[in-house]
Amino acid sequence: MFAMLLKHRLLAVLLGVAAMSAIGCGGGQYDNLGEVSGTITLDGEPLKHAVITFQPTGGRPAYGKTGEDGKYRMMYTGSQAGATVGMNSVTITNGGEKRDEETGKVWFQKEQVPAKYNSKTELEFDVQPGSQTHNFELKSK
Repeated sequence: MFAMLLKHRLLAVLLGVAAMSAIGCGGGQYDNLGEVSGTITLDGEPLKHAVITFQPTGGRPAYGKTGEDGKYRMMYTGSQAGATVGMNSVTITNGGEKRDEETGKVWFQKEQVPAKYNSKTELEFDVQPGSQTHNFELKSK
């Protein structure tokens, strides 16, 4: 009888530990992220349909997209907001094939963003833990 009771308690403890691990108690894969959002403008106007990338050194990049208003929100995965904490190289582009997610309409947009913000980027951002807002005010000249 005592052995059976001990076996059930041990099983309960093991199940509890497994459940806590599954729900992320005590740490998880997204602990090193900071949430970043803001507005991107080019010559004072909202930059529409742009893609922004935060690339940490030796880590996974985060991406964001702007709408008509130039606002972006960084996403680490399709469902997890954020970018890796620390210094990130930032690229911003709005050229290439575009698709309206509501209508399915596809078009090609000429790149408006100078190379110093994308292919030869000079932009960096130091992501901090927690939530932060950072606006990028780009100049075409």
